[in-house]
Amino acid sequence: MKIESQTQMYEGSPWCLGRYESFEINKPKLITLLNHDYVIWKDKQGNLNALDNICPHAGANLAKGGHIVEFEHKSCLACPYHGNKVQFLGDGKVIVDGNISTKEIQPVLPLQVVNGLVWTYGLNWEEQNGKSISQPIEPRLPIPDYKNINFLPEYNPQLNLSELNHIYSFSESFNGNIDQLMWNAHDGEHFAGTHYDSMLTKDIKIENLTQDENKISWQIFLHKRDDKQVNKNKMNPLVNDVVIQCINSFLPSLLILTNEIAKGKLFVGIAYSYPESPTKTKFCVDGYLNFKYAWWHKLLKFPQKGNNFRDTLLFEDLTILNNLYPTFNKKIALKNDTPAELAMNYLKNQNY
Repeated sequence: MKIESQTQMYEGSPWCLGRYESFEINKPKLITLLNHDYVIWKDKQGNLNALDNICPHAGANLAKGGHIVEFEHKSCLACPYHGNKVQFLGDGKVIVDGNISTKEIQPVLPLQVVNGLVWTYGLNWEEQNGKSISQPIEPRLPIPDYKNINFLPEYNPQLNLSELNHIYSFSESFNGNIDQLMWNAHDGEHFAGTHYDSMLTKDIKIENLTQDENKISWQIFLHKRDDKQVNKNKMNPLVNDVVIQCINSFLPSLLILTNEIAKGKLFVGIAYSYPESPTKTKFCVDGYLNFKYAWWHKLLKFPQKGNNFRDTLLFEDLTILNNLYPTFNKKIALKNDTPAELAMNYLKNQNY
């Protein structure tokens, strides 16, 4: 089996750009999606606005140095180059010398907020008569129904992110494509390799594996090593003898991990990614708990230890991903490759 470097970016898939709360009021943010840059900002009314990041006047980078001002009681983005002359409204209209354009000048990136997460299908760009023209990308997959997933406990039968306590955020780009990330996310065997000294895994077992189109669900049982070096390892107190991770993935970009860390105490990890370019991918993780840390948790520095633990795991994953060869001939298989194989086969057979 030959694995070739993918150049297409699954256009028509929904892409999560982050938590709604992660976008700060009046602070423009740069997002690169499907090989194009956008500027996103939240106004005082809580509306998210997203526009083409290139100023059509002189090519300024709107996200870098652009600032939010008000014009006739409306929030708008002032160009960092000619801010008192060129300003942008969230609907794509432009204010030039105090006059609002009668139609959209700046392309708008359509956004949807669903269950606390911000989604988009992106824009398709092409050259026409020397001009860059954009059109909304036709959806091919729905935004995932991630409220209703498998393996949730009875006391938390539906996933409502607004009812959980957000405790952790991570965001980083790596030099690779979505396929490589999806393989890693569905690969159980790497816990005993990549995470040998963090998860301390000896044996891996996968159960309850199911697939429904682009949704794959399974449970992975990670059995802790029992060698002499484990007791000396600083990660040892953070790892149970058996770690049960419940995973629901929505290809090609969203993965939800749930783990009952103690009776009645649920950890939820939301991992999402989107292609910045054919060879660069943004990878993000947000962590939630269904409870708040008690005073003695904070006294013993449980929050810091837990977040440092997650940082370690993600650093290990990204180190591997940044050093993978995108083209290779697969000649061997491991017993727990099945979720990854299902994911790759689904993506391979889609007519993107």
